[in-house]
Amino acid sequence: MNRFISSTLLLLLLSISAFSHAEDKPLVVGSEQNYPPFALGSTAATADGFTVELWQAVAAESHLNSSIRVLPFHEILQEFKAGNIDVLINLAQSDERRQFADFTVPHVIVHGAVFVRTGERRIHSEADLNDKKIIVLNADLAHDYAVSRGWGNQLVLVDNAETGFQLLAAGQHDALLLSELTGKQTLEKLQLNNIDALPIKANFAQKFSFAVHKGNAELLAKINEGLALTKVSGVYDKLYEKWFGVYEEKALLPFLLKYLTPIISFFLLVMALIFYHRSVERKQAMQILKQNQRALAAAHADLLQFTYVAAHHLQEPTRRVVTFVQHLHTQLSDSPALNEEITSSLDFIQQSALRQRALVRDIQLYLSAIKPLSPPEQVSVRNTLAKILKHHAPLIRETHARIDYGDLPPVYIDPPRLYDIFNILLDNALHYRHPERALHIHISAERKAGRVYYRIADNGIGIPSDCHERVFLVFERLQVNSDPESTGIGLAIVQRIINSCGGTVSLSETPDGGTTVSFDLPE
Repeated sequence: MNRFISSTLLLLLLSISAFSHAEDKPLVVGSEQNYPPFALGSTAATADGFTVELWQAVAAESHLNSSIRVLPFHEILQEFKAGNIDVLINLAQSDERRQFADFTVPHVIVHGAVFVRTGERRIHSEADLNDKKIIVLNADLAHDYAVSRGWGNQLVLVDNAETGFQLLAAGQHDALLLSELTGKQTLEKLQLNNIDALPIKANFAQKFSFAVHKGNAELLAKINEGLALTKVSGVYDKLYEKWFGVYEEKALLPFLLKYLTPIISFFLLVMALIFYHRSVERKQAMQILKQNQRALAAAHADLLQFTYVAAHHLQEPTRRVVTFVQHLHTQLSDSPALNEEITSSLDFIQQSALRQRALVRDIQLYLSAIKPLSPPEQVSVRNTLAKILKHHAPLIRETHARIDYGDLPPVYIDPPRLYDIFNILLDNALHYRHPERALHIHISAERKAGRVYYRIADNGIGIPSDCHERVFLVFERLQVNSDPESTGIGLAIVQRIINSCGGTVSLSETPDGGTTVSFDLPE
């Protein structure tokens, strides 16, 4: 068994090396008709939507030439299976589909829903659909799910969501099974007010991904790399905000970033430079400090440049990791005895890669926190807070957290760093909540002598008083948990931003348990 694995690994490494010299070929890309907000339009000339624009960004990052073809979903799927289409840009993952396709990491995850006419009294759960006529999109994941439930003879197949809702609104058939997100946006577009989604979740979730033909690991790796780059550059977040609005169901997008020995060396170098910078600031006399500050400013600028350039150029090792994982899946998929071992190994790689990505992100934030990222201006704290609460809405709903605040005066700072301050503090409060009581976060502020003093109080697990200073150190984590996104840099970033604005930040215990963070910013 070990000999088999060793020979397989050698073969895969040789394959990976060969792939790095492959030339790009023009690709035919398939998109379905009228599946908002993922795909809009019925022809290649009118194609639009989230996945269409995301594919254009990914193709640009990965230097992939392509043309788009738009057809009803069941036709586009058949064309893909026949080999006439190279990439499907919006295919939900399933075990059946993994027989003929390989998937990238999900770009969006949505849950299914049951839609009925307003006032429908016969259907209250999925079990009530057993003897009802159900509308589904032909070949959609909801179609597969309905067949698996034994409803095959009850199904009414349509080519797109608009046709299905028009039939239901006209009194035909009993229910429509579809992703909740697509259903809500289609109803909004058609302005139908006699259809509602049942207040239940259908027992299927759609992990929408880009899909390539089974075994095309090189193309899959390039697309995964392009997805990672759109996330790092912020393009993914802008497209998501544009197309999804209030319908928040973000995927966690588990990109495999920054793994292998060269990257570890890079982190050690950055960490050494950071601690050297801090030791110089504390120990040098005034005259020596003034001389070194100029050198440190130049070194800091060089370090920032090095960080971003190195992160970009370390995509090649990341691509090799992704290619290796895909080949390992393919080569060992027929060995049931190895499944547990394979799964454990791949989970370890993914967790390590996510940890590496979080470290890159937070190191970049820490290094850039010392100076404005855009021209300072009078910024509305209430508006900034609204954006942050919208970003964390799924976790807030899941934990039943209550967040209240009164008058929050504006402050004079650059908007990106103000967002980072409140986002880090609220994220900490949400993740370190007390297991035995509902989370309550209260935000207050007062003006005094040209500054605004803010307090963010929670009733979470709290921080021991002897650790109130230590938590502001870089890479200081009081709880070592399984969350790969936790780096121990968050509060150090907050302190660095506030100190650069002439303020201070401190921690105290909330009277009823929990932690209160106090800080001030210029008015």
